[in-house]
Formats: sequence, structure tokens, C-alpha cells
Amino acid sequence: MLNTIGLGVLGIDPITAAYMMSMRLRGEGKFRITLFFLSFAVSTILVGTVLAASMGAAAAGFLQSVLPDDGSRFWAIAELAVSIVILIWVAKRVFAGPKREKKQPRETVRGGALGHVVMGFVFAVTSFTDPTFYAVMLIGGESHSVVMAALLLALWFVVSQCLAMVVYAAIRCNRLDALTARLDEWKARNQTMFNCVLHGALIVVAILLTADATAYWLTGGYLL
Repeated sequence: MLNTIGLGVLGIDPITAAYMMSMRLRGEGKFRITLFFLSFAVSTILVGTVLAASMGAAAAGFLQSVLPDDGSRFWAIAELAVSIVILIWVAKRVFAGPKREKKQPRETVRGGALGHVVMGFVFAVTSFTDPTFYAVMLIGGESHSVVMAALLLALWFVVSQCLAMVVYAAIRCNRLDALTARLDEWKARNQTMFNCVLHGALIVVAILLTADATAYWLTGGYLL
């Protein structure tokens, strides 16, 4: 359980929460937002459970055979690539001028209920790109219990989608405007400090990744 909670924390996803906020701000009704969220949750847990029950521990062996080993140069190249991307992103954030946000009027959107269910399934498919999803799926498969696999995946979903669940609760309780106002107030008060901490942490990560990759090219072994 603790492993699953930790993987859920590592897999926290703000994109779904942001999308649900945009749905409400565009004028989507609570019922359609509920359809989207339930479709997303049920599809993610159901597909993960089916994969865990059908593939189980065999999937772990397959992934181990496909992924490069710990001493492969692949990881050095990946670390350099990630560090370059981080530094470019930080540089753009630091040197780019402030963006002017244009407030657009709310528009009522009248999409079909089926479209929201399908969109929820599409969001569930994006979970398949999350390594923590596969890790929990494999843990559930190794338990040789469909119920345990479903419970672990449900726990992972609750933790990783905690932001989306907060937004959903705010929408159901008609508190989304208050939540948005609180976020805007916090952003205005702490934006500069938050950006400095974020940029500093990312630069440290980039330096560590570069040092680790450099050590591999010079000595044939990794530091981290």
C-alpha cells in the first residue's frame, strides 16, 4: 500500500484538474463533468485491472527484457537530453517577458454526453504513458488477485488525481469560483518566490544529471 501511495505521489497529474476547470469555466454542466470524470476513473482502473490480471508478473519480465540495463549508455544520453530540455525551459521562463493574459467571456458549451464519456476514456489512455501506472499494475499482477489489483489501482488513481478530485468537489459544491480566486491570490503573493525555488531546483537537477552522464563517459560508471 505504501509503495502504491508513493507511486501515486510521483504520478500526480495537474492536467486533468486544469481541463475540468476549463470545462466548468466554459459553461459545462455538472452532469457532463461527472460523466467525464467517472469515465476517466473507471476506464483507468478497469483497463489497469484487466492488464494486471491477464499479464501479471509476465509483463514485468517482458519490460525488463526490453528496457536497457542499469549500465547502458542509453541512460547517459537520456540524462543529457533531459538536462538540456530543463535548462532551455528555465532559460525561456527567466528571459521571456511577462505574458498578457486575455480574459475571454464564458461560453456555454452544449456537447453530447457520449463525447464527454469518450473524452474521459481518451484521458485514461494517457495514463498508459505514466511509468507509475505500469508499476502499480505490475504490483497488482504479482498479487495474483483481481480484487487487490483493482484496489491498488484505485488507490493510485485517488492519490495521483488528488488535484482533479479537489476541483471536482469544488464544482459539485459550487465553490470553483472561490477556489480559483484563492489560487489567483496565492499566485499573486508567492509567484516570484515559487518561480525562484522551482528554477533553482530544476537547475540543480540538470547539473546532477549532467554530472552523472559525464561520469559515465569518463569512467564507464554512473554516480547516481
